Amino acid sequence: MKKIFNFLFTTTILLSLMTSCISDDDYVIPPVRIPFFQEDFETATNNTNLDLTDWTNFAEEGTWLWREKTFGGNGYAEFSAFGSGSASNLVWLVSPSIDLNGYSSPVLKFSVAQHHLDVDSPDNSLEVLISTDYDGTNVLAATWTAVNANIPNSTISWYQFVKSTVALPSTNGNIHIAFKFKGSGTNTALDGAFQVDNILLYNEN
Repeated sequence: MKKIFNFLFTTTILLSLMTSCISDDDYVIPPVRIPFFQEDFETATNNTNLDLTDWTNFAEEGTWLWREKTFGGNGYAEFSAFGSGSASNLVWLVSPSIDLNGYSSPVLKFSVAQHHLDVDSPDNSLEVLISTDYDGTNVLAATWTAVNANIPNSTISWYQFVKSTVALPSTNGNIHIAFKFKGSGTNTALDGAFQVDNILLYNEN
């Protein structure tokens, strides 16, 4: 009888402790964020210049453009300066116009990987910028503002995608998002590549 009592007492204490560790917050289901813009490049045709509808693919310096790539059934955008033959490649990939009207807390998410990035240098880099006045044609005439993105550096393993989450300013208008690559096709220390995938925007609230 004493053994039964001890067992029941111990079980009651354990259940009490387990219950006290569970708060109401543990049962809160996080809200589902429905993107109002999304591009996963799953329609990519491997090793072709990127020509998705309403995207701008523009070479400010050099002649090569962003490429559509696929690997293991996954599509993404890539620019590699290796073999381009240009001393400087400065190339823009600009999204279609994205309407932010009615979104009080817009958030941008995307993933980026690097490969063959030998040094961390502004001469072999990827910037992410936004514009509220790009006319869809003249990239250099627009005002571009850099955002604080999580871009992989040379210490990150090749082809390992890292994620960025960027809170965007609320605006009653349209924006474009640009991925601006810089590298060299003649300097082997500056011919690394960047890959971009899974771009989406949603409202935090």
